[in-house]
Amino acid sequence: MIGSVACRRQGRDLSWQFFKDKFVILSERYQSGFLLSRLVKSCCSDFLCEERAMEVEKFFTDHPLAGSERNVAQAVETIRLNTAWLNRDQGDMANFFKQN
Repeated sequence: MIGSVACRRQGRDLSWQFFKDKFVILSERYQSGFLLSRLVKSCCSDFLCEERAMEVEKFFTDHPLAGSERNVAQAVETIRLNTAWLNRDQGDMANFFKQN
């Protein structure tokens, strides 16, 4: 359910905040399991700014999660790639939609 909320623009911030607020419970319940690693990736990889990438990095530096290091790194990389893409093409996309 959390992943479904996270994949929608309106639920992105909500699911990330829920994950941070409930981190202790989630990490105890699903310790180093596939589900928790997947949840890490789905809760934070769709952000679109460098500030969020730094926030995710800091959170998992302060709250290490064994077995999820790769997913955290991939999520941060995805945030940065999406941010770069948006910064590069935002003007072109706006022009396209204005013209069509």
